[in-house]
Amino acid sequence: MNEITVLMLLIVAGLLVRVFFNSVLKRASLFERGLKLAVNTVYYLLIPLAFIKIYIDRGVAASDAWISLSILLLVFTVAFTLKLITAGRPREYYRALFLVSAFPNSVFLGFPVSMALFGVVDVAATYGVVTLVLNVVVPDAMSMGRVSLRRVLLMPALLGFTLGLISHYTLPAWLSQRVSSLLWWAPRLLSYVATAVLGARLPLRLSVLHEEWGFIAVASLYRFLIAPLLSLIVVSATRVDWFYGVQLIVVSAMPPAVMNTLIAERYGWLPELVASTTFILTIIVVLCFPLITTIL
Repeated sequence: MNEITVLMLLIVAGLLVRVFFNSVLKRASLFERGLKLAVNTVYYLLIPLAFIKIYIDRGVAASDAWISLSILLLVFTVAFTLKLITAGRPREYYRALFLVSAFPNSVFLGFPVSMALFGVVDVAATYGVVTLVLNVVVPDAMSMGRVSLRRVLLMPALLGFTLGLISHYTLPAWLSQRVSSLLWWAPRLLSYVATAVLGARLPLRLSVLHEEWGFIAVASLYRFLIAPLLSLIVVSATRVDWFYGVQLIVVSAMPPAVMNTLIAERYGWLPELVASTTFILTIIVVLCFPLITTIL
């Protein structure tokens, strides 16, 4: 059984577990508690451990600079062009569309897709660190005009990234190799658990979309065309290894992050529309997996 098949089965399994608890057992509250535990396990345990493993092995590479550049280029492009596209619309509409257009699911889907297609998650890891930080910093700045530095510095992903780098550059080679070997399982387990959680956590609320198909069309344009196109431009301009370039293009084309829904709920930026768009675009990507594997 190949990795793509496993990936799709895990997403289906997550959805089935959700249906079983909510519709058959009528224990939605129990399911939500279990799902919260699973999400916290991924966010607070598996992500930092996987990042420690990855960065204790590789340290900082030149490729990290152009990965970060492509993400920043996308965020600024989305922010500027959406101002023109959404002129006359409420501020909440612009910010909701900005969330789903600028911030992809680089961890919960980017990790497993990279593992399945390429057997490595180096590019997805760097993309994930930068995206997670921006996914916190930018909405805070847009809503409150300031950024909580403490909140950023205590992010589990950033802590794992930092600990991995410190270990890579300060520990003796034999000790860093030992730590790395002890964490051999972390990236793959993160991919599998995150995939199942993604399936269980997909928002199924589609009621608002009948009035806002333009919203999902614009989000699709940014996620599936503009984001990978900007990545391709950066890859071509920097002449990096094509193997890493393809990884960047694929990860940049992931659907919106589920975290966007939580941010939209926190600030009142049309959370129902954000959740519905996330679901639709995620399903599109999942259904296109076989085609993607054929192309690559």
